[in-house]
Amino acid sequence: MSYGIFLIPILFLLNFIVRGKKIFLITAIFCLVILFLEFMPNRKVEGGTYFLSLSLVLFTFPVLVNRFEKMSLNFSEEAEKEFLHLEVVCKDMEKRIEDVEVTIRNLEKDNFTMLDLYEITKEMSGVLSFEDIFRFLQKTLRKNFSFEKGFLVILRHNFSALEIDKIYEISSLFTDDLKESYLSRREHYKVLERIYRERGSFYLDKDDDDVKRRFGIEVDVPFAVSALHSGNTVIGFLLLEGLKKEDFSKFTIFSTQISLELRKVILYEEIEKMATTDSLTGLYVRREIIKSFEEELGRAKKHKMFLSFLMIDIDHFKNCNDQYGHLTGDYVLREIARILRTNLREIDLIGRYGGEELTVLLLNTAEEEAKIVAERIREAVGKYPFKAYGEKFNVTVSIGGTVFPKDGESVIQLVANADKALYFAKNHGRNCVIFYDEIK
Repeated sequence: MSYGIFLIPILFLLNFIVRGKKIFLITAIFCLVILFLEFMPNRKVEGGTYFLSLSLVLFTFPVLVNRFEKMSLNFSEEAEKEFLHLEVVCKDMEKRIEDVEVTIRNLEKDNFTMLDLYEITKEMSGVLSFEDIFRFLQKTLRKNFSFEKGFLVILRHNFSALEIDKIYEISSLFTDDLKESYLSRREHYKVLERIYRERGSFYLDKDDDDVKRRFGIEVDVPFAVSALHSGNTVIGFLLLEGLKKEDFSKFTIFSTQISLELRKVILYEEIEKMATTDSLTGLYVRREIIKSFEEELGRAKKHKMFLSFLMIDIDHFKNCNDQYGHLTGDYVLREIARILRTNLREIDLIGRYGGEELTVLLLNTAEEEAKIVAERIREAVGKYPFKAYGEKFNVTVSIGGTVFPKDGESVIQLVANADKALYFAKNHGRNCVIFYDEIK
């Protein structure tokens, strides 16, 4: 037996103190193995070298085992950290995927919105009257938006400040009526003044603290409002009460489309107006007044109504041009046109027949009433103080008239006989009213 075997208890003790129970048990097992080998029969030991070598291995092995455990522990900790990091990354990726899916759904929703607006644009492309635009507006709003009440506000043209011309109510119920109205809430007017300056679209919610600070109002019912543009000019507003906030973006896009369509209608009406009205006086041109005369004469025949026609000539108009100049003559024509509009009903048709000759078509008006109207016009012109370019002067007019059916059955007859009556008035002192039946 080798004396080195007595080192074994010392090794046990050292391993127990330094390495702990686990390493101690491992050492014990290896020592038992060594003892077994030590006492094996027929084994030769030279100078205790074998035992010492084996003891060294025995002492070193627990150290290696401990090192291995530490490395394993470090690896486990690193692996756990990597796993936790990977878990965070996965959750972040899941969140991003959800955000992308939400974005895709929103894009799909916007795509459907744009397709709807494209279809709306196609349908509106042939609309050229304000009434048709309004009916289409109501129909589209009812179909695509949920709201309580709406308003289309139209502004006066060529004004540098906000001035409302007309307000039309947009009903959420099924109706196509073009109904003039007024804004239902006082705060609406304040908001329009602000938006007129800022030229934008706003959603005003009763729970939004910024509304009171920005607009100086309190909102009971949420509403959306958008300025409608024609170039750089605000031509009106679209306002919806009770609109859902999630529909505001779609509402803004739709408002832009309505702006384009209203602009097109306004341009068309201006062009049409230029083709049918005189640029100097704003009265109907000769072609348009004759066309209207034909239509009204047919209606008068059908319903057996009276129809009176007046032809008006400015007395000594050539002398006015020669004495004061053509600019003064233009001024006289404009002022007399204004006097006619002031002294006639809205349903009566006024036109510039040519040169200094003006015409008036009095609808459903008998002879006695027509004579009273003609005298009122003559007196109004004669009393009016004309002032132009530092000159003050008076102007008079001569008037010839005819009445359907007594003085003619056709437009040609009635116009020709009115012209004869006017010629008679001019040859008998001017500044008077003569009807055709007076010269028969």
